[in-house]
Amino acid sequence: MNSTVLAEILRHEWGIESFASVNIRSLVYNNIRNLTVLWFPMKANISGCCSKTNEDKVIFINTNHSIGRQNFTLAHELYHLLYEDIDDFIVCGINMNTPSERNADEFASTLLIPDSALYWFRNKNQIDDWSVEDLIKCEQYYQVSRSTMLNRLKSLNWISQDQYDEFGLNVVAEVNRLGYETGLYKPSPQDQKYSSIGELVRLTEKAYGKKKITGGKRKEILLKCFRNDILYDNEVNKLE
Repeated sequence: MNSTVLAEILRHEWGIESFASVNIRSLVYNNIRNLTVLWFPMKANISGCCSKTNEDKVIFINTNHSIGRQNFTLAHELYHLLYEDIDDFIVCGINMNTPSERNADEFASTLLIPDSALYWFRNKNQIDDWSVEDLIKCEQYYQVSRSTMLNRLKSLNWISQDQYDEFGLNVVAEVNRLGYETGLYKPSPQDQKYSSIGELVRLTEKAYGKKKITGGKRKEILLKCFRNDILYDNEVNKLE
């Protein structure tokens, strides 16, 4: 079964309408058991990594990349975890062109913004010839990067190579000029460079609540998975 079909099936299994946008972080958190996702800075040529055992799964995402790219990487790593056998860590770099990476890219694109969603968006907005503002509206709605958006449109032959090249220039400046939020096109801000969601956090809080681990051990684990915000919130609540 090809990766595009797998993505469409997964959207259906997770109850996502064919044209709906997705919050990929919430979907992952709510639908995949025993998964921990950690966001932190990595080298520029690495998008993310993943690994799994019989009981646990982990994904790492590079916060030095744009938020749109991070969303794509999370969907990309899901393909490796859910549909491939992994013996060790898989490290996914920029411009890697193996069959596995191409399949994961196709899966991520379809999971985030399937063909049906693009047709729906084009018809709803009465788009005949895509403009920069059309691109930005669609990117913002589906929370995808400019490169993801352009690749999807090019695959459907909705834009030419010249348009592809032109639309890839001065992205943040154009977004600013048209009055849209630019966060999607930038790396994580400094106060959000390190974060995590998933099973490790849940199990730590559950074990602490049942007095299976000490407060010191809880603090150690939460700090290691970048959840000092939980510890800070608890301290604030005590003061209040």
